[in-house]
Parts: sequence; structure tokens; C-alpha cells
Amino acid sequence: APPANWVAQIEASQVQITGVRVEPTETGLSVVLETAAGELSAPTTETARDALSVDIPNAVLALPEGESFEQFGPTEGIAFVSVTGLSGGGVRVSITGTDGPPDAQVSVADGNLVLSVMPGVATAAEDADEDTIQLVVTATRTEEDILDVPRSVTVITREEIEEQSQLTTNVQDILGLTVPGLGPPTQSFRNFPQTLRGREVQILVDGVPISTNQNTAFAQELRSIAPSAIEQIEVVRGSSAAFGEGATGGVINIITRQPEEELTQTIETRVNSRGDFADESFGTYVEYGVSETDDPFDVALNISWETFGYTFDAEGDRIPNFDNAQENGRTINLFGKFGVNFTDDQRLQVSVNHFDDRQEVEFISDPNVDNFLPGTQKAEALEVGDVEFIGANDPRRINTVINLNYTHENLLGSQIGLQAFYRENSGIIGVPFDFRPFGSPFLVRGSQESERWGGRLQLDTPISEALSLLWGADYSQENLSQPQQFFDLNEFDQSGGRIFRVIEDNFLTPPYEVENLGLFAQLSWDISDRLLLSGGSRYENIRVSADDYTFLGLGFDPDRNVEGGTVNADDVVFNIGAVYEITNELSVFGNFSQGFGVPDFGRLLRNPPDGFTSVENDLDFTEPQKVNNYELGFRGQWQTVQFSLAGFFNESDLGVSLVSQFPLNARVVRAPRRIYGVEATLDWQPSKTWQLGGLISWNEGEDDQDEDGDFEALSTFDIQPIKITAYVENETLPGWRNRLQSLYVGNRDRGFEAGVDPQSIEDYFVVDYISSIQAGPGEIQIGIQNLFDNQYFPLNSQLAGGFSNVSNRAAPGRTFSLGYRVTF
Repeated sequence: APPANWVAQIEASQVQITGVRVEPTETGLSVVLETAAGELSAPTTETARDALSVDIPNAVLALPEGESFEQFGPTEGIAFVSVTGLSGGGVRVSITGTDGPPDAQVSVADGNLVLSVMPGVATAAEDADEDTIQLVVTATRTEEDILDVPRSVTVITREEIEEQSQLTTNVQDILGLTVPGLGPPTQSFRNFPQTLRGREVQILVDGVPISTNQNTAFAQELRSIAPSAIEQIEVVRGSSAAFGEGATGGVINIITRQPEEELTQTIETRVNSRGDFADESFGTYVEYGVSETDDPFDVALNISWETFGYTFDAEGDRIPNFDNAQENGRTINLFGKFGVNFTDDQRLQVSVNHFDDRQEVEFISDPNVDNFLPGTQKAEALEVGDVEFIGANDPRRINTVINLNYTHENLLGSQIGLQAFYRENSGIIGVPFDFRPFGSPFLVRGSQESERWGGRLQLDTPISEALSLLWGADYSQENLSQPQQFFDLNEFDQSGGRIFRVIEDNFLTPPYEVENLGLFAQLSWDISDRLLLSGGSRYENIRVSADDYTFLGLGFDPDRNVEGGTVNADDVVFNIGAVYEITNELSVFGNFSQGFGVPDFGRLLRNPPDGFTSVENDLDFTEPQKVNNYELGFRGQWQTVQFSLAGFFNESDLGVSLVSQFPLNARVVRAPRRIYGVEATLDWQPSKTWQLGGLISWNEGEDDQDEDGDFEALSTFDIQPIKITAYVENETLPGWRNRLQSLYVGNRDRGFEAGVDPQSIEDYFVVDYISSIQAGPGEIQIGIQNLFDNQYFPLNSQLAGGFSNVSNRAAPGRTFSLGYRVTF
């Protein structure tokens, strides 16, 4: 700490720093600032991530070697030392540790300022403590230590998101690699068929529902925000009614960037190749972020721009665009958050995120691939030139979220949170679908429109020191539709599949509305220092309404007039759970929880079964699906080892799955269903420079569609195969880290043997490489996906390819990314 006489010193005139010496010591190193005549003001210190900053307000640099001083790796545990002048006056000494922020003692020797530096040591226990202060709002809707949650929870930190973003900016692919129980990466813009523990997942951004009721049409909820705008991602596994319908498999809550204490700016630029440096495979990425807190105000802004080239597989072949390919387009994400603290107890915050994806189509999947050879064949690209849409828009995805939050920490003894939100998203698929090979003379393309608004009120009321009650209400209203456009077949054929001229606008799914009202109460009881009990209930009311509309049979069925109407259903769900600390490092948890599920009403309205002529009379929705989830697990947090192990079983008397009936119809399967599985994670830090670990998740499930007691295997669209990931990370040199990680997705044939999958699923294995090198004020970032250039077909491509080779798209081959990131 500074000598006492410095603390009272009035800032003097600027003192010149004429030299800098960095000398190793037994405990670390010393940084000596040689000064001319005069005394330096008391320095201020601050830590951020692995760096320590020491600011001297009345100093000015006068170094003979230049305007700044830099030294890399001066001793073990210290990656970088720099001394630079500040734009507003003063000098900053920055010391970056390799394992954590260093500690420094300030003293004076021979008129010079001396910083005695000790390297920071990041232990597993410290990392665990850091995780425990993460907000897990999706678990109980309140700030809670992750170790006190009586269920399986995964938190993906900002550092992990930045690391995985060197490989991909697809949030669903990042989660597919890091979250147990979630389906593997899709290598596309769609998160279909990624389920969580075999069931649907509710996706939120700061508590705002991003999931739409049309969850099987476009399935792009996770393609709605860029990783650059994300602070952390919280995943609660297992059915939950914390935020209402749609969370039968769990909840994914994306927390947006938080303002920094001082003015902080980040610049990142990157170039990538999604085809082993093939021509036309290159893309770029640029990001700028700034945040600051100036009490009582704080602000965080972030903008990112990414372009995509074409994608090539491991055999060097161009991967054709099919609906949602990551190619020949650009993405813009604009994020802003502004907050004001009226008092120590009251805060108002507004945030806006706008995500805009656009594509230009020049290659489509060749429809003739189904005629080449018998059996399963790889989809091939067919060049049609610059596709022109006349009277229609190019493929795009747009998502906008506006979120307003007010909190009062102590109003009549309760902590109150009030939220209002508005969300709008839309999507247009790649190219229209030609129905002629299936006997229908139409060329059609659909799009999705969804608009949702609502609010939440919650109160956290302490009853005693050990007992608290969380209670409140949620309301939301969503308006949905799928506009449909018919295109001129003659002009399409004459142009060689390049020109799409709209000749008619209609609706694939008619406009309809889903309204939700929920009332909830949760009780938390610290029975002792080692035992925590929590439980509660939620009442949910769901209303679905649609106006009169005409079902278009597209030549397969006669057009049919359907009478509109309203269908209403409600129910109550319960949950109870407990966490017991066996030791300070090891705890066991168990819970019983219920969640609501509803079918994709849009698919039922656009593909109604035979005889469907009235929404009120024929829509099979008398009550929501109620899922019972049972879970038992262990969590361990030791100094160098962290692990989790959980087994689960969930069941429902009613299902909400939709079964297609050729050619267009669909029906709800309200059959008993059961799913079970095991999940485990392990992380180990054998030394300060080594980390390794991984996860394994396996689940299976069946339903009884005939309700005769004979359960049959569920489709792989619901039950993804076993997933195993592993990683090893090493700090090879101070400031240079390297990581190898792998993904194994197993085979599965139960669905095919049961007649619910189009083909058996083959396993595949992929290895990725990530490296970061401290260079100057920032770091060089290197990412190589599919390091060994393995030719494989992602799970979603294998499932779709079982229906048509046109959809059997190979995964990208070896991809490269090279970037530079600096924060100042």
C-alpha cells in the first residue's frame, strides 16, 4: 500500500519518468520507475481479468528509448509489462499475469517508485469461487450461487464464449460443444433438431423469450444474437416452469454484456476460410465494443460485422446451400445497454439488440442427385448464377429485442423486479421449393413472422433469515404467421433456375395468436449450513386463437375452408428440490420438477389432418403437456478437480409431437412418453500450465402411440446419440496458450428399426485447435475447426438426407480463422 504521507499529498506538477527497469526477484519481479526531481502522486490500482493496472496521475513519460516501455515474459507467471502515457494525463503501468492478476506493493527507494510484483495464481478453488457469483437467473429467477441450485446447471462464461468464437460465431454450435444433454452442433443456422434431454428448450435473452411457437418451421432462435454481445450463457437442464410454456427440456438464458467499471474499449478483427483456403471460401469479422460506468449512469455498446464466403467439405467440393447454410452472406449485430441508478436501491435499465442476417444465392442443391445412384449420396452444388428475386426479398433472418427493467432492492421489505419487453423476428429461407417431382405444379417459398410482447413482475420477500419467498406473474402475447409466395414456373425454367418472379402471395400458416398468463411462487429454505430445500408451483393459462382461413392443398389435397376460433387450456405444475453438502467440496442434489409443453400450432394449422374444419372443434389441445422430471446428482469442487454427475428420468402422459401424414397433413401424438439418461463433466488442472477435461451425455426414450403398454423408440429428431467431448489446454510459453478439443457423436439405429427415422445414424469424430498469443497490447487468435480435415455428415444432415439426397450436406472440411483482439 502507498505510504501514508502520499495519501494526503495534493497532486503536484508533472514528474518525469526517465527510465524503467524490470528486475526478477525471488517472489516475482520489481518494476522500478526512475524519476527526475519531484515526488509522484499516490497511484491507484485496478485489476481486470489477468491484468493489474497502476495509474500515476502526476507523471509524464520522458524515456530515451521512445514513448512507451514494453517487455514480454520477464519472469514466470508474468506475461507482459508495459508503461504508457494516458491521453488525459498521467502514466499507466500494466502488468499481465499468465494465471491471474498479479499483486503489487508500492514503495520508494532512492527517489524512485518501486512496484514489488507477485504473480497471480489461479487455483481451481478461486475459479470455483468466481463461478459461484455468476447470476443463475434461469434457475430460480433470482441471484443464486450455482452450487445451491438443486438441479443440473451449466454456465458458459465470457472467456469460454470468446475462445469458442475463434472457431464459430454460431451460438448453437458453441452450446452443442459445451453443454451436456444438448444435441451436437448443427453446422448450419438452424438449431433443429437440437433438443435438451430429448425435449424442447426455452430460449431467453435476459429473460425475454426468443423461442417461438413455430418451433419446427425455422428453428433459428439461437441464431438471433452474436457472441460478441453475450456476457454469459446459463443452461438449466430438465423440465422447468420458471418462465412458462416450452421448457420441458430446460432453459437457456443468454445474458448480454455488462458495463465495465471504467472506460473500456475492445477491437477485434478476423479473417477466416471455410474451405482449406479454397477460392471464394474467405470471410471477415470486425467487432467494436465500448462500456463505462460514471455513477449513476452506465453504458455498454457493441457492434459486430461478419461476412461469409462459400463453404467446402473435406473432399474439396462446394457444399450446396440448403435453407440455412452459412455462406455468401453477411451478419450485423447491434447491441446497446443503458442503465441509471436513481438511488442505492433503485435501478432502471434498457437494452436493445438487433441481429440481421442476409444471404445471396448463386448455388443450390442439385435436385438430380437423387437420380444419380441408388442409396444415399452426397448433396452436390448446382450453379445457377446470381439468383434474382422479383417481388420478393433475398434470404434473411432478422431479430430485434427491446428490454426494459426496473428493480428496487428494498420496497416494503421485498426486492422487486419489473420487466417489459418486445421482440420481433422474421426469416426467409434460401430458395423456393419445387413440388413438381412430388406431383404438385407449384414453386413455393415460405417465410416466418413473429411478434411478441409482455411483462414480468416478481417479488423476493424474506420471511426469516433462512426462509424467503419468490412470487409474481408473467404475461406474454405472440402473433405469428408464415407468409407464402408462389413463383412463375415458366420463367424459372427458362432462366435455368435463376429467376424467381412472384405471381401470388398467400399464407402457408395463417395468422394466429398465442397468449400466456402465469402465476408462480417459490420458497427457499436454508435448513442448516449444509442443507437447502426449495420448492413451489406455477399456474399457466394458454390461449390459442385464429381467424377463418383457407387450407391450401397445393394439388395434393383439395383446398379447404377452416372456421377460426379460440382454444384455451390451463394447468398447474410443481417442483421440489434439495442440496446437501456432504463435505465442503462435495454435495449431492435431487429434485422433482414439472414443465409445460404445447405443440407447434402453426404446423397444425398449415397441415391440418383430414376432417379438420374448425379450430375450436378440431384442434387437439384440451390441456398442455405436463412433463415430470426426476433427477439425482453430485457436484464436486476441489482445488484442482471439478466434476458433476447426474442421472435423470422424465415422463409425460400426453405428448406434443407432430407426425406427418403424406403428403401435407400432420397430427398431434398425445401419447405417453418417457426419456432417461446420464450426464457427467470433469475438469482437472494438474499444474498451473495444464488443464484438461470433457463431458459425456447419453439419453434414450420411447413413447406408446397405441397406448397398449408397448413402448417404441423415439426418433433421433428427439433423442440425439451419445455425445462425448474432451479438451486439453496448455500454456506452452508465458502468454501463449494452446487448446485441442474433440467431439464424438455416436451412432444410433433404434429410431430406424422402430420405423420413425429415415435411416440409421452413423457416428463421427472431429478435432479442433485454438491458440492465443499475447502480442503487444492484445492477442493473436488462431482457430482451426476440423483440424484433420475429416469428411463427415452432421446429425441433422443425416436425418434430412434420409428423405432426400438433396439435403444430405457434408460438414465443412478444415476451416481456418486468424484474428487480433485488443482491449484498452
